[in-house]
Amino acid sequence: MRSVLFAMAALAAMVSPALAQEAPKNVVLVTIDGLRWEDLFRGADPSLVRDAEYRARYVDVPDRAQALAPFLLSFAQDGALIGNRDAGSCARVSNDFWFSYPGYAEMLAGRPNPRVRSNQAIPNEDITVLERLAQRPEFAGQVRVFAEWNAVPAIVNAERSGIPVSLPPDYEAPHDAQVMTAVRSVLPELPRVTWINLGDTDTNAHAGHYNAYLDAANTADAFVRELWAAIEANPRTAGRTTLIVTVDHGRGASAGNRWRGHGSGRWRGIVVPGLRHGGSDAVFMAVRGPGVRSASYSNDNCATTSQVAATLLESVDMLDAVGQPDMAPPLDVFAHN
Repeated sequence: MRSVLFAMAALAAMVSPALAQEAPKNVVLVTIDGLRWEDLFRGADPSLVRDAEYRARYVDVPDRAQALAPFLLSFAQDGALIGNRDAGSCARVSNDFWFSYPGYAEMLAGRPNPRVRSNQAIPNEDITVLERLAQRPEFAGQVRVFAEWNAVPAIVNAERSGIPVSLPPDYEAPHDAQVMTAVRSVLPELPRVTWINLGDTDTNAHAGHYNAYLDAANTADAFVRELWAAIEANPRTAGRTTLIVTVDHGRGASAGNRWRGHGSGRWRGIVVPGLRHGGSDAVFMAVRGPGVRSASYSNDNCATTSQVAATLLESVDMLDAVGQPDMAPPLDVFAHN
């Protein structure tokens, strides 16, 4: 009997340290610059697709939305998917400008920054949640950014924060494929906090290339699926990682080719009516991971881009430690909230 008890005690001594050293939580933020909620939830706009090949692929199909971004849509069943205004779900930016730098500044600080009024790559005075985490000993060397836009180092104030930012080595070639290659190289040892910034959607939209915009959206969706599969296949990150996918702004309506642009009409504090693209403050947000549940945000209770910062912190149990009083609250997507 004593030998049995001794064996059980020895086994407990071996197991307890393993339980005590539970794997840490991780978070990945993916932004797909300027992808419209209309295209995500409705699929390709038939009025903008004339090429027979693209119509066969994205328009003349049983489900246009599923043809374009099936994995992002799956967040509705396995997580939270917010922003389908056709279904009464609402998400928007809360900054006054509705373009990229103000959108990312809001997203990473937890509130709009009224000093950010253009896309000029001026170092961000705000301390982002990425920087706040990077300052913590437990996240040392575990915060990293992979970006297609060369203003991102300024947005995270890389010089001050010390956060490594990987940019496309060939800026004349399409950017997203280069970003994806860089991310794939670190997937076996993915940092605890990762921001992946994709943008071929916005580049092609501004150029008026709707077919290429659709391809960029479809490629981004496939990459996010690949990313999640790699996370779930890695014992270090499986069941311990939250994935957040969103955008920095929406786009204008299809009519009159307003979809090509975005913005409230404000530029560096001046209102320029011809620059206004109504509805481009509307965005979407998708979250999946351990403990993530669906969330209800209506027109009367619209989710905002400001809430991404606290959601990111909450996902790694750091909201109480580094959250700020002026941050918007996290999205109501975690079962323990």
